[in-house]
Amino acid sequence: MTCDFTKPIYSATKRGGCSLARSAEDGYTIQIFWDQAYESVLDYDLGYNVYYSTIREDVFTEGVKFVSIDGATDGYVIELTPGDVYYFAVKGAQHDPSWFNLALLPDSFPGFKAYPEGLLLSDISTTDVVIPLSDIDQFPAFGVIQVGTEIMRYISKDIPSSSVLVSERGFLGTNIRFHDTDGYDGIETRDPIVRFWRGYEDDNERVQQETASFAFPNHAFTAADGYAIKSDIITTNLGASDTSIESFPKYDFVGWHRTDPSRLLRGDCIGTYYGGEQWCADGYLGIGRQLRGVPINEQAARREEVLLNTWGEPVMLVRRLWSGIRCSCILSTTEQPEHRCIFCFGTGFSTGYEQFFNSRKSDGKIRVRFGPTQEDVKMDSAGLENVFIPDCWTLVYPAIRDRDFIIRFDEDGVEEFRYEILNVTRNILAEGKSGAQKFSAQRIRKTDPIYMWSAIDTTATMPQTLTTSIGLLRGLGGLQIPHIHNIVINEGIVSLSQINQTTSVSEGHNHQIRNGIVLKSVGHAHSIIL
Repeated sequence: MTCDFTKPIYSATKRGGCSLARSAEDGYTIQIFWDQAYESVLDYDLGYNVYYSTIREDVFTEGVKFVSIDGATDGYVIELTPGDVYYFAVKGAQHDPSWFNLALLPDSFPGFKAYPEGLLLSDISTTDVVIPLSDIDQFPAFGVIQVGTEIMRYISKDIPSSSVLVSERGFLGTNIRFHDTDGYDGIETRDPIVRFWRGYEDDNERVQQETASFAFPNHAFTAADGYAIKSDIITTNLGASDTSIESFPKYDFVGWHRTDPSRLLRGDCIGTYYGGEQWCADGYLGIGRQLRGVPINEQAARREEVLLNTWGEPVMLVRRLWSGIRCSCILSTTEQPEHRCIFCFGTGFSTGYEQFFNSRKSDGKIRVRFGPTQEDVKMDSAGLENVFIPDCWTLVYPAIRDRDFIIRFDEDGVEEFRYEILNVTRNILAEGKSGAQKFSAQRIRKTDPIYMWSAIDTTATMPQTLTTSIGLLRGLGGLQIPHIHNIVINEGIVSLSQINQTTSVSEGHNHQIRNGIVLKSVGHAHSIIL
């Protein structure tokens, strides 16, 4: 594209363009400076187009990032990536104010405006004056746009139809062409993005380089003190004063403070609510009054259990045996177990492991929270090896130890993988109490003999026994014989209305249960006790 236009000018002592770029020391901001330009045409408006990129060759090809319109000769480019190297350039640009107003451009970073961009919504011919554009709300009410190599001046925009009304095609001597949405203009395929025209720019190609860093400023050397900073800025905070905190009063142990704080934390008084409560030890008002203890360990475990019930996964815990009958695979010549032994599974003790059944859950599983972990594949001596070691945590109960393993299940309840527990740590609270258990779980390859160890997936389907209320059976001589019946159900029963079966035999008879109601038999009935 060739146009007969004039460009901004600079004073004889200035080269023009970006003169300096320096990090603002926060790691995310770089301040840039540029030489002041002047309008070469009277009454033209002047702005500064800012370019930057992380690649030196792409500084100008990536297009204008923002424009400064307030006459300033510096600005801050923010939201950068710490440690990345950036290249900056600034070009002065001028235009006739009757063509467009830079103040109407959308706002960008503080002190900058942005040229709006969009895409053609449909193909246009060489005679079309209604140009359909995407993101029409970002464009000013009037202005100049560039489609391919053609410049167009529009005088209004229609937001409902997402289009602009062009008053002059081939503006500033450019060639009028048809334009497809993919950028083809009859000669070649160009960038399909429709951009707001950036004005008459100067020709400088001055580029400055700077790294977004957290570096401290380098002060100039002086003969007086050597450096502007005389104190060591690397050491810890020296602002704390001992004199302001050394005279705090000791614990007085009077009034409600009389109770020993260690007893409060141990929760010596069971059954209180979190926060403590005053009570009378001997039942008389005011005598033996003390503060109920705060069972901090139990309260912490309750809250952790709520979190795990919400965000944790049910897994089956299998504990490694550390004592017991020695396996026959240990020979007098080796005194160590066989790794692939199918009887001790490499532990050296018969059966190797024992399964733990959680009494707090009907399925017998514990709840574990798996942290987000990247899954990787590495080359090992045996070939490609899957690496997946998530960080996990669970309740303080049950106690887990290194070398135990857990069985993880997918969303369908099918066993996924088995994980060996490593690096178990326990948070120690006050008075020797412990909080959550944290550990790493290493995924075990499917070829490991530990997968041959038989485990029960769930105890939820195992039957349980309910009893009926006491009923009176009329016996010989009118004697009333009290008795109860047992009902065996499994966890699949979630309401009484689902029970349709018979009770156990007691005193020579039983009862039929229909929709959870024990029917009358031999002159009496029962109810089910939950």
